[in-house]
Amino acid sequence: MKDKMKRVLIGLILLVGIAVQGKAQGIVVSDTTLGASDQYKYFFAKGLRSKMLGNQEEAISFFQKCIELSQVSGSAFYELGLLYSEKKDYSAATGYARNAWKRDPANKWYGLLLIENLMLQGKQIDCVPVYRELQKIEPVSEDFLTGEIEMLIQAKQEKEALNRLNKLPKEGEIARWGTVRKKDVYFSLNQFDKGAKVLLDWLKQYPDDYEIRGILAEAYATKGLKVEAAGQYKILKTQNPDNPAVSFSLGQFYFQSGKKEEALSEFLQGFRSPDVNPSIKIDIVKSYISAQEQQNKLDEQVVKLIEVLYQVDKGNPSVDELYANYLYSEERLAEAEPIYRELIKTDQGNFVVWQNLLFILNQKQQFQEILSVSDSALIYFPGQGLFYLFKGMAAIEQKDYPQAISVLNKGLSVPGQNGELIKQFYLSLAEALYQNGNSDEAFRNFNQMLALEPDNAQALNNYSYYLALEERELDKALDMISKCVKKEPENATYLDTFAWVLYQRKEYPKAMEPMVKAIQLSKDPSGEVMEHYGDILFRNGKSEEAKQTWIKAKEKKGVSDKIDSKIKNGLQ
Repeated sequence: MKDKMKRVLIGLILLVGIAVQGKAQGIVVSDTTLGASDQYKYFFAKGLRSKMLGNQEEAISFFQKCIELSQVSGSAFYELGLLYSEKKDYSAATGYARNAWKRDPANKWYGLLLIENLMLQGKQIDCVPVYRELQKIEPVSEDFLTGEIEMLIQAKQEKEALNRLNKLPKEGEIARWGTVRKKDVYFSLNQFDKGAKVLLDWLKQYPDDYEIRGILAEAYATKGLKVEAAGQYKILKTQNPDNPAVSFSLGQFYFQSGKKEEALSEFLQGFRSPDVNPSIKIDIVKSYISAQEQQNKLDEQVVKLIEVLYQVDKGNPSVDELYANYLYSEERLAEAEPIYRELIKTDQGNFVVWQNLLFILNQKQQFQEILSVSDSALIYFPGQGLFYLFKGMAAIEQKDYPQAISVLNKGLSVPGQNGELIKQFYLSLAEALYQNGNSDEAFRNFNQMLALEPDNAQALNNYSYYLALEERELDKALDMISKCVKKEPENATYLDTFAWVLYQRKEYPKAMEPMVKAIQLSKDPSGEVMEHYGDILFRNGKSEEAKQTWIKAKEKKGVSDKIDSKIKNGLQ
């Protein structure tokens, strides 16, 4: 990298020098006023300048002129190789790098550029001779030797790779690296015993190398040699009782062997270490969840892991989300909410976090807050219909029906939504439209909803109730609400609607039975329901009882503006 920067600086100095010289002599410098050598330097400097300014094509044209002037130097070829590599034209880059390397085989940067572009084309075997030449330039460098071996392994030249591996030094880090790679080659050749022997021989010399012993133990476990694996894990644990990596490796062995309690003990020990990457712990938790027999509730073992994980790694967004989702699944919403609120500040691109927070707010009926959070969620997820639905439903609860209609229509127009969400849009739009005084359009949305799900009880109930209020299509209303009552005969809401449809049909005696049952089933009947009961009582000749019922209804919310007149004068 330093060599490259040095060449850039030299080129700029040459360019400045030529320009200054021309100015001092009072002449205009051009490629025709210079000799071939100076022209090469001039165009090379201009090429470097264009490259630094990001003008790739211009830089390429200048370096091409350099090659036309002289093909002795490798510099222009090298620069062209870099530029074409940036353009992802690896074939052209390889050609220029090879030409640069041919002209100056002592320049390692030319060789490395050639290797890089050969690898990008999957030509690992062609990299081998280049690495061998590089070793001649820097015989003490281990990087070029290991690079050659890696290329042989990737090119499936295992025999030659083993030959080179056997010639590595017997001590030091390169010997350790060679041991692992030799094992890999033998394993790829399905020669497990030879690969295991390589590791065992190393451990005879370096018995405290816990990483190599861990590799051997895992290899035995993968091969199904549980006795041999257990033996190596026992040594590992004895030598490194507090090492979290050992705990995780042993825990994985126990887990795969079906010994979940022993696995949990080891994993918990590893989880208590703050030095372990939390993502490793999260993967372990997910493994436990996947292995659960029942997926609807977390096993006690999983809960322990999650709790320890949160205690140690609180503040990591992935950890916080996992813990909040656990609390949410346990319906510990008051504990989950503040974590979700913090996560929407630190992990704004996480859909589940926004979704779960909105569900919590909806359950708490904090509709003004839902409007605000939905707006923020839509900044990051403008194509997610769910957030439009939340906002629209909250606007309905806030009685801002025009806003609800606008938001719900916008959400409904978002492409690619699932059927369940679309049904909720129709249902919510029907409600908002009716409350906004547009009953015809509301009923069209109810029909759209029922076309998708003919037996949806909520749609059937609401539609039939609004038809009854409008005194329209009462036969259709009766048919719809009858389906609801048949399906759920103990539902007070459906019974009230059923009674009111019968009332509007002037079938007053028939309306009495479902109305009385609705009152009996309701722990705290609303003012609207009590007023309905009073109306039905009155039409059945029980005027005094009706009056007392209306008086009780007035004490509650939801009564009509005619309640005082009914109390005073009865039904007119």
